[in-house]
Amino acid sequence: MRTPLVPLLLISLSMIAGTSSIADPRQAIGRFETIASKCQYRLGSGSLQTCHVVQMDRKTETVTGVRFIGRGVVHGSSRHLTFVANAPDQTIPLRCISGSCTLNKKRWTATVSSVAERKFDGRGIAEGLPQAWPVKGDCELSLTKLRCRARAMSGEVLTGEAQL
Repeated sequence: MRTPLVPLLLISLSMIAGTSSIADPRQAIGRFETIASKCQYRLGSGSLQTCHVVQMDRKTETVTGVRFIGRGVVHGSSRHLTFVANAPDQTIPLRCISGSCTLNKKRWTATVSSVAERKFDGRGIAEGLPQAWPVKGDCELSLTKLRCRARAMSGEVLTGEAQL
């Protein structure tokens, strides 16, 4: 018995044309990283810390990790302050291909649910476990500035701000 060619051709074309770019897992996650012209963050009542790198990690279509990276006390060490932000009603301002992302020049606001601090020594090895806090807050991206702020249950305010 012979299979008709036209139905098979139509099925094949619909499978190719019907796929969206969001279905491609390589475009669903990734990281944008930049050196900020001005960057600072603060944990609670601690002193204002200078940071130099900002990362945005696209975890899903709506969840983003916003990380402010600064120098640690010892040469080569670093401190990372990460805000986990969710914006279910908006598109994340990152376009990712194969894990590498570019920042779309859009405005974006997201709700922050948790903040974590991690410390690394001069060799890049973690110094203990990260400290994490459930928080209420927000992250906001404008054309030139990224800002996150949150309040922990204990009342401490955690902030990060960078000029992009």
